[in-house]
Amino acid sequence: MTRVVFEPWSDFDVLHVCLNMRACDAEEIFALSYEDDPWGYYRLLAAQRPLFEWFEVVRPADDITPVAIFGVSQTGPGQAVAHLAATDGFTLPMALLIAKRVRETLKPVMLEAGLHRIEALSLSSHRWAHRFLRQCGAVSEGTRAGIGRAGEDYECFVWLKSTIQPKENDNVRNA
Repeated sequence: MTRVVFEPWSDFDVLHVCLNMRACDAEEIFALSYEDDPWGYYRLLAAQRPLFEWFEVVRPADDITPVAIFGVSQTGPGQAVAHLAATDGFTLPMALLIAKRVRETLKPVMLEAGLHRIEALSLSSHRWAHRFLRQCGAVSEGTRAGIGRAGEDYECFVWLKSTIQPKENDNVRNA
């Protein structure tokens, strides 16, 4: 059975994942950024650190080497963007554990931070990432055509407060 540990931001761990990220993550991240190298991505994350409402490093329980980073940083009032990058040590069982962690943690993070929208963008060709985002509880809003550096299309996935928080009268029974 795969076991993982979720830990807070550590410069060393975040830098390790950035320098060793999977090719598919680099392709997806750098097509939406002025940065085009892992050090630049690390600097971007470090600069956004005060805006993170939630950020975790993932490592196997029996190893000190991090395999993934993920989090949510504010982009505007009530709005945030989700981040995820992983190394080649990232496995499907780990992805399922992260998805479970996101489903359990995202709602309280959103409510506590006053967020009403969290968005994640994924290259249209990255079908596995789309399944992962759905497993995390995100809903597809459709394609954003041509937003990548070279005109790549991205799929937009969101978590909305209105869909994760019950409405006031949802708990009222009909007599």
